Amino acid sequence: MNWMHAFFGLGVAIGPLIMTAVLSAGLSWRWGYGVVAAAQAVLATAFVLTVRNWAAHRAAPADGGPPVRVPIRDTLVIPAVWLGALAFGVYVAVEVAAGLWAYTLLTEGRDIGPAVAGVCVSAYWASLFLGRVVQGVVAERVGSGQVLWASLAGMAGGAVLVALPAPGWVAAAGLAVIGFAAAPVFPLMTLTTADRVGDAHADRAIGVQLGASALGGALLPGLVGVLISRVDVEALGPSLVAMSLLLMLLYAASARRQAVPR
Repeated sequence: MNWMHAFFGLGVAIGPLIMTAVLSAGLSWRWGYGVVAAAQAVLATAFVLTVRNWAAHRAAPADGGPPVRVPIRDTLVIPAVWLGALAFGVYVAVEVAAGLWAYTLLTEGRDIGPAVAGVCVSAYWASLFLGRVVQGVVAERVGSGQVLWASLAGMAGGAVLVALPAPGWVAAAGLAVIGFAAAPVFPLMTLTTADRVGDAHADRAIGVQLGASALGGALLPGLVGVLISRVDVEALGPSLVAMSLLLMLLYAASARRQAVPR
């Protein structure tokens, strides 16, 4: 799961490099979007050509019987489902807000040049890729729970580095720490959903969590942008600290609220 999600980090690390290269070459920003659009078209074509193979490899239930189905209302009344959904929303908000507003912070707040700032943003996403590759192995050996807590603490620590009124390289290092620490959080929280809500509710709970993650990634980084525009670009660091601490509280609450036996 970590390795599969790692390639999300690889893709978003390449994106800022593409745009930086386009702008450095004196071209319009539209060329950067054109390159990405062409890659997406190739990907969509590959999905269309291989869609039948995806259906042919569905896993059978472990016990050989039909999956257990429960009424959706039974899932939606479990507190751990909603606590987990909130945790996913806040996690994605931290991940997206850091990547989205880091360039603005580094260029306008820390006097780093555009080209270097673009590389720093790519380094943030590359840290996410590297962290998922490395920590996927670690989680197999020491357990998901320990890795998750260490990652959440690392995200808060990296956010503090971004918030410090320090030279630009400190903020860039903090972003790299956030990326590496955040790497296993999304895949491991998905994998451990059944531990919090029970096997019979896990599939629906995962759906709720993914929906909440999309909503959190759309709304909260936008609110951070509003805060930056009305206060100062330096508001990014404290915002990341606050969301990271809130994420730790939500995860702790959801982990304690396992509602049904597996």
